[in-house]
Amino acid sequence: MRIGLSEFLQLRLNIFLYLSFGWNIARIYICMLGKLYFFFNRAEKKRIKNAITKVIVKANPEIDSKTVTKNVFRGIFAHYYEKLFIAYEIPKKAGIFLKKYIIADNLTVLERKLKSGNGVIIITGHYGAIEYIPTLLAINQYPISMIAKFKTEKLKKMIFYRAKQYGINMIDAANAGNVVRAAIKELNGNRILVTECDEIEEWRTSGKEKTSFLGKRTCLDRTINVIQKRTGAEIVFGIIHRYNLNKYKLIMYAYEDMLQILHDIAPSSSGETVLKFLERYIYSNPEQWYQWKNYNEIKTFPSPEAGVASKTSLPLFKPALGSVS
Repeated sequence: MRIGLSEFLQLRLNIFLYLSFGWNIARIYICMLGKLYFFFNRAEKKRIKNAITKVIVKANPEIDSKTVTKNVFRGIFAHYYEKLFIAYEIPKKAGIFLKKYIIADNLTVLERKLKSGNGVIIITGHYGAIEYIPTLLAINQYPISMIAKFKTEKLKKMIFYRAKQYGINMIDAANAGNVVRAAIKELNGNRILVTECDEIEEWRTSGKEKTSFLGKRTCLDRTINVIQKRTGAEIVFGIIHRYNLNKYKLIMYAYEDMLQILHDIAPSSSGETVLKFLERYIYSNPEQWYQWKNYNEIKTFPSPEAGVASKTSLPLFKPALGSVS
């Protein structure tokens, strides 16, 4: 059975070498291992390249596709470095790193929304330094719960161990039984639940609500809508944009602000709103998204159904250090 990139980078020998070399050397080593992996897994590499061509190059014919593709792979390697760093670095040192290198000047969005007493759902995606979001918020004394899925049992145990140290409540998407019920319980305690809207393989699609995502007409995942309706939780969009491995920015938007920005497409629900918001970041910053290999997993409908308008995707968002977006 062929192992994936995540499993390959988490082999016992590799973990030992990361910890022995230190994280500065581990950055280089993980990049080398990533390139080695794709050298022997050319079909997966080709699948990623084809997805980038279909989505990004098609929308921007003048773009340098080689540069974009190169940067996407760099982003993939950076993601795995961040995942391993936050799992294996001791909390004291990790906390110092996050506070020093992540600009987080709009946390007031969370403080304002928590006052409702119904909890807050931070919806993010496989974008930038997603692995840092729950830990960054936890070390800033926010009550964090997180839905997550793990590729290896070893990483799962390590993440649960670290989460306990940070005071983060983990919900295992694979073994929690009813994830929705577990999420509702956390929100009823006025906690902040962090979840992703682009876990394509895990979508519980709606039979009625349809949308477009990265150029494909598809059914919308109904999970976020169900949780929000049952709890009345506030919706916040959150990502950490990566400039490099020593420079990041936390970006957060309240739901009402997203609706105002997306007035041109008038999203039909909270689930569609956050997905379309993430989509615009992906179009503008394709190197930050690392789900390209799963692009073909998005189920499509070849012909639009009557009464359902196609909602266009516009490349708008270019995060800057000096502003929220």
